[in-house]
Amino acid sequence: MYSNLSIIKFTLHYTAIPIVWFIIYTVTGCYTYYIYQNESALASYPILKNILSIIFYFCSFMTLVCHTMAMYTEPGLIDSEKVSKLKKNQKNYCKKCKKNRPERAHHCSTCKKCVMKLDHHCPWIFNCVGYNNQKIFFLFLFYASLGCTISFILLASRIFTAEFSYALRHPSYKINVHVNFVQIVLQLILALSEPLTLVAGAALSFSVSISVGFLFGNQVYCLSRNITQVESAIYEENDMNPWYAKTDRWFMIKTVIGLGSKWKWFFPFFVEENKYNAGYTYDTPYIRIAKEKKINKEGECHHKHKHGLGFLNFWKKLCCC
Repeated sequence: MYSNLSIIKFTLHYTAIPIVWFIIYTVTGCYTYYIYQNESALASYPILKNILSIIFYFCSFMTLVCHTMAMYTEPGLIDSEKVSKLKKNQKNYCKKCKKNRPERAHHCSTCKKCVMKLDHHCPWIFNCVGYNNQKIFFLFLFYASLGCTISFILLASRIFTAEFSYALRHPSYKINVHVNFVQIVLQLILALSEPLTLVAGAALSFSVSISVGFLFGNQVYCLSRNITQVESAIYEENDMNPWYAKTDRWFMIKTVIGLGSKWKWFFPFFVEENKYNAGYTYDTPYIRIAKEKKINKEGECHHKHKHGLGFLNFWKKLCCC
């Protein structure tokens, strides 16, 4: 998929993956060092310590799993045979690929291909975010931001409440000034291993929780309004976007994360097709709302008609008498 990329772009994309893995392992390591190397860590709240640890390690594991799956999951490449079976109003023409494509599909300038329901091309997963992996990417952002937030709160609380001067006075960390400069630096790092670990872990957790949290919030905004980032760039205002949902925010999110079992929301399972997120065809939220209004209106008319006939029959009987 990326054979047409230049060497510079390919290098930038390829180096982004180890950076993500480094962040995941570093934050997890710092949290583990704080929880299990420090006996006073949440000593007064053992139950809270266990609950937070379970949540954090689950988030760390799921972040790694979702990132890997989002990276290797085909985002939604287009089958020409399926496109040929669509109606004229359900497809359009890509000038770059010189092929027909389904509605809501867009051309990725990095991958040089059209992707169904393309949201954006993400260098951090070395892949496009599209129809097939949008939920997986959404869960990746969710677990990464939640895990880093928990890590930052605990590590930062330790930084502001702990006393680290004991490390320099402890016999095990006594610094020998009669050695070379490199050995002195190594001794200082060993003596200050705990504060350095806490500061590095807290700083990294904070930066990731803010940056990834912003991306997660943006995804929540797009999913709840049934739009993509590409569509937001194309249409100046949301009201101009034919797919924009003015209401039913939570329902539109569920069309992506799953309309079935709720426990599947939190795992990177592929969502069953529904008419609002079917890949090749989409029903706009206005169609569903219009149908519901029509049903309600027909019900009201039937109710009025029924009562109207009853009054008319009563009047006929009264006149005949």
